[in-house]
Amino acid sequence: MKDKKALYELQAKICSAMAHPIRLQILDLLSDGEKNSTEILKVLKVPKATLSQHVSVLRDANLIKVRKDGTCGYLSLAIPKIKDACAIVQTVLVEKIKVEEKRNLSLIKELKSKVGR
Repeated sequence: MKDKKALYELQAKICSAMAHPIRLQILDLLSDGEKNSTEILKVLKVPKATLSQHVSVLRDANLIKVRKDGTCGYLSLAIPKIKDACAIVQTVLVEKIKVEEKRNLSLIKELKSKVGR
């Protein structure tokens, strides 16, 4: 049972590292291949310090790696399978939205019937 707890803790660390929209966008950008920090900054339109903080979280979780070339840093996925994990989460999101849409349509129908009385 101790081993399972350790696995859940490691899994939580990965999920925690991914639990921010900017970090998800960084992972998405890197899914196409290595990018330098300037390229990422142009897309994200965030301050350099903000990018640095998010990169640090992703690095600490071993999801990305940084290669230095002179003054420029090049980021890439440390584990390419992370693309698959993000895609799975997106399919779960699609299903969640579908369920919510059905529920909302049902609520709208109920409200319309009450208003129409």
